[in-house]
Amino acid sequence: MSSPPVLPGVISASVGTPGKAQNVPADVRFIQHLFNLITPESASRLVEDGKCGPLLLQRINDYQANRLKVSKPDGVIDPAGRTFTSLVDDAGKGKGKDNAVLAADSPLVTSPTCDGHTALTEADFQNAAAVLGNGISVNLIKAFASVESGGRSGFGPANMPVIAFEGHIFRKYTQHKYDRAYPLLSYPFLVNAGPQWKANNKTQATAWRTLVDAYKLDQAAALMSTSYGMFQVMGFNFAACGYKDVFEFVAALKLNASQQLMAFCGFCRKNPALLRAMKSKDFAGMARNYNGSSYGDYDRRIQKAFEALERKR
Repeated sequence: MSSPPVLPGVISASVGTPGKAQNVPADVRFIQHLFNLITPESASRLVEDGKCGPLLLQRINDYQANRLKVSKPDGVIDPAGRTFTSLVDDAGKGKGKDNAVLAADSPLVTSPTCDGHTALTEADFQNAAAVLGNGISVNLIKAFASVESGGRSGFGPANMPVIAFEGHIFRKYTQHKYDRAYPLLSYPFLVNAGPQWKANNKTQATAWRTLVDAYKLDQAAALMSTSYGMFQVMGFNFAACGYKDVFEFVAALKLNASQQLMAFCGFCRKNPALLRAMKSKDFAGMARNYNGSSYGDYDRRIQKAFEALERKR
């Protein structure tokens, strides 16, 4: 392991939630380094790049809620504040490596960190169409949102993202090792929305409990086997969406609807065949490239939603 960078013993300004914290790069690097010192081997480490991204915000909120028992974390670390003092102390003692500062069942899958922005505006959809380019219709993006999540919000109870756990994907990423002991979590694909899927995703509360159960067995595999938010993007697409790992991807999609839209745009831009289908209104091509070869009636549902939106123009 390489030597840690030379870092100051204090921070000059607050680090954390944008708009509330100043986030001087040197200060952010120091906080990232402190969190890495207390991060268990089983959890994803932060890139010490001086940028306050979604995963660092998740860590700050988790630390305040679970280590400091703050009822309403503000996601901000002040130079002389309680969070900073405690974090420095824990890092010096090596806490987290051998105890529960960051538990194995991380709050990444149990605690909400939404900033309250759970819906998209017309301007958001217009900007997304401009990002995708190629003459792609705003109503087509809205149609995907409508089919995937009803188009109103990608967040459900307790401001947690709407999710669906896919046990056959978990089976793939865990090499079938849990088939026998956990048949509801790890099973072969037979049909879309089969009995195991329905049991796991009966309600959003059930879906999140299912994800927590899978997360305790294999963190990365569980997150990659779940779809998230307004556009129900699968976790295994994290790299295509522009994230370094699935932990950062999930932390981002928990923040707000704009992050969910950005993930959708990132996925589309990495899929030229999907963009071509969207431009030419090839609904079967859209369904195949967005939802896989076993897409059922997905093409007809996208077309129906799109045409309904077009009639309202």
